[in-house]
Amino acid sequence: MKVSIVCPFFNEADIIEAALRRMLSNLAAQFQDWELILVNDGSRDNSLANLLAALPASERRVRVLSCSVNQGRGRALKNGIDSAIGDVIVTTEIDCSWGDDISLRLVQELVGKGLDLVIASPHMQGGGLVNVPFKRVLMTRIGNLLINSLFSSGVSMSTGMTRAYRREVIQPLLTSENGKEFHLEVLLKLRTLGFRIGEIPAVLEWQEHKLSKIGGKEARKSSTNLGKTMATHLRFLAVAQPRSHFAWLALLTLLAGVGFMGWSIMNLVTGEPSLFLSIMGLQLFLFALIFGGFSILFVESRDILREHWITYYKAVTPPHVIGATEVVREGVASAVSHDKEL
Repeated sequence: MKVSIVCPFFNEADIIEAALRRMLSNLAAQFQDWELILVNDGSRDNSLANLLAALPASERRVRVLSCSVNQGRGRALKNGIDSAIGDVIVTTEIDCSWGDDISLRLVQELVGKGLDLVIASPHMQGGGLVNVPFKRVLMTRIGNLLINSLFSSGVSMSTGMTRAYRREVIQPLLTSENGKEFHLEVLLKLRTLGFRIGEIPAVLEWQEHKLSKIGGKEARKSSTNLGKTMATHLRFLAVAQPRSHFAWLALLTLLAGVGFMGWSIMNLVTGEPSLFLSIMGLQLFLFALIFGGFSILFVESRDILREHWITYYKAVTPPHVIGATEVVREGVASAVSHDKEL
């Protein structure tokens, strides 16, 4: 079994060389047949030049894709996924911040349990977040709870990038989200299409290179804008899962309508009829019918979308990789062996 590891990077000039050495050491020790696909998402520093300079000329299992402009993590990941030739595709951080053995553990879970997608989760028992600021930990936990309240994903980490896929499952999937909503889109579509999804506990540890000095104090830095990320994730789910919103609105307005009508009937029995209460009850019943109708409409729409996704999912060729070109360097080429065991 061949394993492809896809790692996007953006403006990582300071750590890309050390990260590459660590990743290569881990893969060589854990897999017999593998390839590493590094995707430069339009870095504006010397990340690409430093990477190519550090890449051993004899290492034929590493490929580098480079986009001239920054398109977003989601598009960078899909570019790498679509170019992979492994039976299993792992997407993860280049700096091994999820642990040196995360790729191996993901592959073992995927293959051992016959799953189609496995996600690394810090929110499971046995997982965790180390050296991550409390504010970020809190936002991450709240964000995933909110997302799971709107979307029955079946996992505790809906937004994580570190995952393992079966190649025949992920490559034909058409995606439209270029940013970090890509992770939600993939999870939503694969779950809707009925694929088998699991997760494993994992520890995310922010590395020393993420330290910065602010006001004389050490602080962690990240390229992620938490507020913007949460807003875009919720925006995606508000569009992707609207039927649950309308179902809850229908239920709440129905209960309120029952309450007002009951109150009106009680007043009528006691000889103090109230036209206002009756009108309010009838209006709430009407709104409940409207919201219920929208909920049914969106259920039907989801069934249509599901059929649409299935139709395009069965496409013979995966989506075209837009804007990504393979960096060719003497001595660097893709792996050619396909028959080795994991």
